[in-house]
Amino acid sequence: MKVKEKKSKGLKREFTIQIEFKEISSLREAKLKEIALKSKISGFRPGKVPISHVDKMYGKDVTVEAIEEKVTETSKAVLEERGLRAAVSPQINMNEEMEKIINSEEDVEYTMSCEVLPDIEIIDFKKIKLENPVAEPQKKDIDDALAYISEQNPDYTKPKKKRVAKEWDRLNINYVGSIDGENFEGGAADKADIILGSKTFIGNFEEQLLGTSEGDKKNIKVKFPENYQNKDLENKNAIFEVEVNEIYEPKKAKVDENLAKRLGQESLETLKDTLSDQIKKDFDQASRIRLKDGLFDYLEKNHNFELPNSLVDQEYDQMWHQLEHQLEEQKKSLNDLELKEDQIKTNYREIAEKRISIGLLVAEIGRLNKIELDNNDINIALQKEMQRYPGQENEIIKYYQNNAEAMRGLTAPIYEDKVVDYVLSKVDLKDKKITREDLFETKKDIPKKTNTKKNTKKPDKNKEKKG
Repeated sequence: MKVKEKKSKGLKREFTIQIEFKEISSLREAKLKEIALKSKISGFRPGKVPISHVDKMYGKDVTVEAIEEKVTETSKAVLEERGLRAAVSPQINMNEEMEKIINSEEDVEYTMSCEVLPDIEIIDFKKIKLENPVAEPQKKDIDDALAYISEQNPDYTKPKKKRVAKEWDRLNINYVGSIDGENFEGGAADKADIILGSKTFIGNFEEQLLGTSEGDKKNIKVKFPENYQNKDLENKNAIFEVEVNEIYEPKKAKVDENLAKRLGQESLETLKDTLSDQIKKDFDQASRIRLKDGLFDYLEKNHNFELPNSLVDQEYDQMWHQLEHQLEEQKKSLNDLELKEDQIKTNYREIAEKRISIGLLVAEIGRLNKIELDNNDINIALQKEMQRYPGQENEIIKYYQNNAEAMRGLTAPIYEDKVVDYVLSKVDLKDKKITREDLFETKKDIPKKTNTKKNTKKPDKNKEKKG
């Protein structure tokens, strides 16, 4: 293999690589022999197919396969020999048309272009000072939670005066559903309760009951959605004959023992304890997010390295496509947004740069300190994913086992947390008590401009290589 470096500017590299014909030929012969041993071809005994016959049948394809394999092998070797790591998959351009390469017996030459990952000098974590925001549940927090629960779990009573059904009323109804005049299984019930506005029933079923009175009978037309749980009913038009038995109006529930027992708690005191524990978990989770943000901000501001444009472009494109998809779903356009398109693009570019900067720092800290995922980490990630799609567990496991890129995306948050935990174990960390309001305060400032070459502050010479 002969290598000539054509470009070395910043993170951009370009090489011309030449593979000797004899290397391609040797690999090609080995592949043809393997096919001859395994092929079952009419007129020949197994394992006795002449290589010349296999060559006539598969020679061209085998040559292409051998060239591609050697190109992959040599391009990887060129980077490894120089201690380089590609930011994204290198771009490979053959210097001759593939057809001409196949028909000739000459050395194969190609050009490899790529951006490489930057060298990052990681600062000494022991010199980092951070505050860990800590908030404890207060009586007001529990009272607010109880008030919310009482609103979400109202008592229902008969209206003092007879009236028509309104949103959030609970109706007791009888109904029979039919499709093309035929009743279908699971489409009928007597004395069923339905809360108008809860969207428990399909389509606009509940909306069509607004304005009805006790004793009313009404035919309600709906269409079953696509991907409905009962495949036989997908996209089918149905008519429900509905009779309204009774109408009840919601009334804010009293915060008492009865409410606690309705929610499966032994007493009001145990309900308060449960809420306190849940609020504490929410506070701790928010505290963790704030602490991570503070750590990432510090790391980003105190490291100086160039960002690969290819990675920033990928992140930006992904964000922009996501925005376009959201607007399409909402039947809106960029003109409907508060900011102009140019400003949105500028903001997205800055966010993309920040994300890539932090991602590279996390990856480099993990690499230098040999932080890896174990089987338990992977199983936890898979379990969380399977919980989102009950009944599809086998398909999910198979998908991620056969898709390395998807598996990396699934486990990335876990890996990031392991790196964060490692760094936090080294820094000077002190708890700081704050209020709930301060803990959940949203940052309103737009990300500051991040240059492709990071800030000019030089990293500490005391390089953190190992724990």
